[in-house]
Amino acid sequence: MADGKERPIHENHRARMQARVAHNGMESLAEHEVLEYMLYLAIPRQDTNPLAHRLIDHFGSFCRVMEATPQELMQVKGVGPRSAQLISDIMEFGRYYAVKKRKKQATLDTTANAIEYIKPLFLGLQNEVLYIILMDDSCHPLYDLKAAEGVPNHVSIDTRKLLRDVLRSNASTAILAHNHPTGPALPSATDQLTTLKIMQLLAPAGISILDHIIVAGENACSMADRGRLPDISAHPGILNAASTDF
Repeated sequence: MADGKERPIHENHRARMQARVAHNGMESLAEHEVLEYMLYLAIPRQDTNPLAHRLIDHFGSFCRVMEATPQELMQVKGVGPRSAQLISDIMEFGRYYAVKKRKKQATLDTTANAIEYIKPLFLGLQNEVLYIILMDDSCHPLYDLKAAEGVPNHVSIDTRKLLRDVLRSNASTAILAHNHPTGPALPSATDQLTTLKIMQLLAPAGISILDHIIVAGENACSMADRGRLPDISAHPGILNAASTDF
């Protein structure tokens, strides 16, 4: 039974594992044991070891389990809504912590600083997400604007809404950032075209796009450093479409 309740016959095992974590840390556990331990929170009176093994077998690794959506998790026998939401929430908590841990007075005036600031936004995400890091003249971030979110290799941008949101920020500079969940951290021709369109969209508002950072797992690259950031002066014309694909 998914998220079922049985007699607490595994209390001694749980107590031993809790003592092990208390003395030796979570790193002393194998991947399936960490999931087993985590699932205690959702399944208080049932042996969670078999379920932890099924999750690892289904997704291939602990990290892929944590990155799965609740709907994907519930495809595994024994995973109910409570367990699926717990795993998803823990991943969200981790991403939230990583974002909040960033230096509050960061200056994104170098590629290294920009990448360090941006990478936590994409921690564990399996869909493509586009952010615009809105900044002032000194490259101090004002707001991380999530401009769009899509499927693993595609995202569509509502350019009219994007322009409205950007104008509210009083920003003068910005860095684009998006992730490649299923590909390398390299700019594609579509990435360049979309970057150009957003540059054309924001230029009349006095906002300069300084870079576009692409994140793929632990890797990231700068389009500016690779000489792939479009030259807006070489492409006159203002974007008129209400949406564009990414």
